Amino acid sequence: MWNALTGTLVTFAVSVVELFPESPFVVLNEMSNSDFYTWLKYLNWFIPVSSFVSILETWLLGIGIYYIYQIVLRWIKVIE
Repeated sequence: MWNALTGTLVTFAVSVVELFPESPFVVLNEMSNSDFYTWLKYLNWFIPVSSFVSILETWLLGIGIYYIYQIVLRWIKVIE
């Protein structure tokens, strides 16, 4: 009974993992070979798009951490 249950769980876990793509960086590799990427490199000389994206990522990470912290504090009833 135990072997059948663990075998079923392992089979289910493997089927879920197989739904994911081989690599999340495939899209980035395809983009670096496109004409848009070449154009974006020239645009970065005048408008620092890569810096804007980096700043936006940092800001969103900070806001996300703040909200998660607030949820945890409310959950343990430290704040209302």
